[in-house]
Amino acid sequence: MNRTARAVARHPASRVPADPALVEEIHERFLPAPAPAARDVAAAVEGAAPLLDRHHAADLVSEVLARLAGIGPLAEIWADDQVTEVMINGPGPIVIERRGMLTAAGRISTAEVHRLVEYLLGPTGRRVDRRLPMVDVRLDDRTRCHIAVPPVAVDGPYITLRRFPAGVRRLDELAGPGYVACLDRLIAERANLIVFGPTSTGKTSLLASLLATVAERERLVVVEEAAELPRLGAGTVRLEGQPPNVDGVGAVTMAELVAAALRMRPDRLVIGEVRGPEASALLQALTTGHRGSLSTLHADDPAHALWRFEQLARAGGAVGDVAAHIASVLDGLVHMSRGTAGRRAVAAIYEVRHDGSLERAAIPVAAAV
Repeated sequence: MNRTARAVARHPASRVPADPALVEEIHERFLPAPAPAARDVAAAVEGAAPLLDRHHAADLVSEVLARLAGIGPLAEIWADDQVTEVMINGPGPIVIERRGMLTAAGRISTAEVHRLVEYLLGPTGRRVDRRLPMVDVRLDDRTRCHIAVPPVAVDGPYITLRRFPAGVRRLDELAGPGYVACLDRLIAERANLIVFGPTSTGKTSLLASLLATVAERERLVVVEEAAELPRLGAGTVRLEGQPPNVDGVGAVTMAELVAAALRMRPDRLVIGEVRGPEASALLQALTTGHRGSLSTLHADDPAHALWRFEQLARAGGAVGDVAAHIASVLDGLVHMSRGTAGRRAVAAIYEVRHDGSLERAAIPVAAAV
C-alpha cells in the first residue's frame, strides 16, 4: 500500500475540496473499467500530482472514488451525520438541511446527477424513466429517496434524500417536561393518538420515542408505506407497502397491510403515516377496540388534522357520520412544530372530546419548553 492509499485509510472523508479539473481527469481514466481499488486510484493521483501533500492527495482519492461509486459530490455531505435532508433540483447547487436549517453545499453536474440516480436505484431493482417518471425507494440505511425525472421534472432529475436517525431520541429531547409527563400518562392509559404537523417537524421521531417506552413489553405491529421507524424491540413487527412491479402487478396497499396487521395480535397498531384510504381501515381498527394505537398525519392545526382524517377515511370507503365516529375513538392529538432555529418539538397536546371538540392540555409555560 503506497503512502496515499494509507492516508485514505486513515482519512476516509474529504475535508478540503479537491481541484475539480484534476478530479475529472483521474475520474475519466477509470470510467471504462470496473470499480478500481483505492490503491489504484492513489497511484494515479501520485502520478498526476506528485507534489500534493498526503492529506490533499487523500482528499483527491476520496473524491474520485466517490464519483466512481456514484455518489459523487454527496460523499462528504453524507459523511456528516448532522445532515438530515439532501435536495438536488437538477444540475447546479446542492441544498441540504443541517440541524434544521437549509443551506447550499456544493454543486453537481448533469453527468453526476444521472450517475447518482443509477447508484441509488441499482440495489433496489427499481427504475425511473419517461414512462415511470417518479419513484420512491428506501435505501439500506432507512434513508427515504424520491426521484423525479422529465417530463414531470421540468429541470430534473430531482432527487430528495431524507435520512432518519440511527437510534431513537429520548422523549425529553422532543418535548418539555410538562409535555413528557402528559405523553407518558397518555401512553400508559393506552390512548389512541395521532401526531400531526407540517412536513419535516419530527413526527416520526416522536412516534419512535413514544413507542420505545413500551416496545420491550408489548407487541407492536407497524405499518408503513416506506419503512422509516426503526425496529424497537424483539416483539416489533414491521410491514411495508409495495408498489406494482414493471408489469403492473404485485402491489401491496397500506389498507391491505392494516387488515393483515390486525391478524397478528398487536398490542398496539401503529400506522407510520395516514395519507390515503388506509385511514378507513385504521378507523375500523380503532372501533374494534385496539387501544393504544398511534399514527402520524400531515396537518397545520388540530381542526385541520381531524378534517383530513375524516376526508381520508371517506376516500377509503367510510360512510355515515365519520366525524362523530372519529371523535368516539380518537383520544388525543399531538402537535409537532419546528422553531426558527430548526428545533423540532411538541408544540401542544389536545384531548379529543366525544362531541368532536378539542381541549388543549393545560401545561405550565415553564414546563412546556
